[in-house]
Amino acid sequence: MPQVITAVQRRFESADAAVRTRLRRARARWRWFDHLARAYERYRDRRGDRLAAALTSYGFLSFFPLLALAYALLGYLVGVSDLAREYLVTAINDMLPGLSDRLQISEVVRSKTAAGLIGTVGLLLTGLGWVQVLRESLRDIWGNDPRPEGANFLVMRLLDAAVLVFLGVMLILGSAATAVAGSTAHTVLGWFGMDDVSGAGTALRLLSLGVAVFFNTWIFLVLFSRLTGTRAPWRRIYKGALLGAVGFEALKQVASFLLGRTVDNPLYASFAVLVGLMVWINLVSRYLFYVAAWTATRSVVLSADNGHRTLTPGDVLSVIARPVGRREKV
Repeated sequence: MPQVITAVQRRFESADAAVRTRLRRARARWRWFDHLARAYERYRDRRGDRLAAALTSYGFLSFFPLLALAYALLGYLVGVSDLAREYLVTAINDMLPGLSDRLQISEVVRSKTAAGLIGTVGLLLTGLGWVQVLRESLRDIWGNDPRPEGANFLVMRLLDAAVLVFLGVMLILGSAATAVAGSTAHTVLGWFGMDDVSGAGTALRLLSLGVAVFFNTWIFLVLFSRLTGTRAPWRRIYKGALLGAVGFEALKQVASFLLGRTVDNPLYASFAVLVGLMVWINLVSRYLFYVAAWTATRSVVLSADNGHRTLTPGDVLSVIARPVGRREKV
């Protein structure tokens, strides 16, 4: 028996060595692959999974007062504009499909004052904590001190509140703009009798996705430029912001696909939304921190931050160990 175990162990060691050799060759051959590997190493060294778990906890707790505040706003919009109400419901369903169908909107509308008060107080308590964890985690991923010395507590809280408001406004505006773009394009196609043309539906969907990616890119751009402590200008961060926006939209589509097929199942429909919400927040958090690591390990970003903090040995190698005469593209 010990001989069998030894033989199996040797096979695993041989396979592991072969995989590592191929990975080293791939990293030496393709710079984009080497960049992905360096980003993963940064994510792993900074314990990105743990940071994502902490952000998930705060995000999960922040979601419910945010939802109460959103539906309180919905209650006030009912008497103002049916179109605005529809856009807000679309924004909520866009973030978590099927949720508005499972809640009694009429009850929330009737108690909009209480819901708004509870949502505001709850969001101040949990939302600011979520932004603080997000800011400290992004700074850690970027290689900066999570809690810089000399920072004024009140000023930091006000900045966190501004970030929270910005994120909420951008998410709602993005969802509303996506709905408006799709509806307007569909109307224009109808004027020319092209709404039933093959491929028109796909084109409308791509247009809506493009609008959503545009707004998401601005969100990631602000997060990476204002919360990380980087000195790199926006033009050196936008690729990471675009990558984050595309992936975030893809995760939203996956959530729509999965939740749309689980909320109607009587076996686990009662908690599918809550479990799906927690899993989705965790996936988004992990992806956010990996993209932050990818952006932070770009050579142009490392060069911009070089004069303002001490680089790790891996960062130094990523800057200086490049082929002579070859322009950096990652």
